[in-house]
Amino acid sequence: MSFLDKEDKAGEYTSVISEQCQFQGTLDLQGSIRIDGTLEGNIDNAKLVTVSKTGTMKGDVAAKGAVIIGKMEGDICVEELEILSEASLKGNIRTKSILIEKGAKVNATIIVVTDGEEEPQGEEIIEAKKEKKK
Repeated sequence: MSFLDKEDKAGEYTSVISEQCQFQGTLDLQGSIRIDGTLEGNIDNAKLVTVSKTGTMKGDVAAKGAVIIGKMEGDICVEELEILSEASLKGNIRTKSILIEKGAKVNATIIVVTDGEEEPQGEEIIEAKKEKKK
């Protein structure tokens, strides 16, 4: 029932945060990343971000696509988003297309942008969030 290309999802990951790993900070990627461990920080410019079943992320994502299977708290700005049945997500979402499987726990404001509207802009959401905290 997935709408992300199998090639995008099954391809090699440029970066992996392994299950035993904890990382804090901002990642600016041109490739894809899979989070099996813990990430506290933001991901910018990635092709595909996957938070696996064992993964936990607290931070914002600006990418082409994302698949959430594990736990995530933060804002997501992507073209395509999949939230699978085992996922737990809290935050704000801006996307062109979204798939939420039955059983997923989602507590979010969701904005779906149509083709005639402006592309999702992750940087704008992240900056607005920073301004709001001040």
